[in-house]
Amino acid sequence: MIGFPIISINMNKIIAVLFEEKKEESYIAIELDGNEPEILLTKGPSFEKQMGPYPIPYAEATFKRWNYSKVKNPPEADLKDKKALMKTLLSLHKTKNNRAEFCRQNKAE
Repeated sequence: MIGFPIISINMNKIIAVLFEEKKEESYIAIELDGNEPEILLTKGPSFEKQMGPYPIPYAEATFKRWNYSKVKNPPEADLKDKKALMKTLLSLHKTKNNRAEFCRQNKAE
C-alpha cells in the first residue's frame, strides 16, 4: 500500500468580532488550529496588540462580557498576513441577533 504524506494546513478562523465605530479598529477573536483549540484576541488596524491565547471557556466569557458578535461563517485567518487580516475584517458585517457574517463578495481590495 502506498502512503500519502499528511499535510498540515493552518486552519485558524475568525470566530467573533467586537465592532468598533471605525470597523478597521475592531477586535477579532481567532480560533487557533491545534490539538487543543485556543482563542487569540487581536485589534486592528495593525494587529500588533495580541491577547492570549486563551482557553475556549475563558474566551467565551469575554465574548459575552464585551458583547462580541459571533461569526456565522468563520473565515480563515492568516496571522502572518496583516493585510489579508484587514481585508477579512472589513468583510465582516453585523447581522441580526448580535451575529456577524463574512461576505466574500464585499471583500475590500
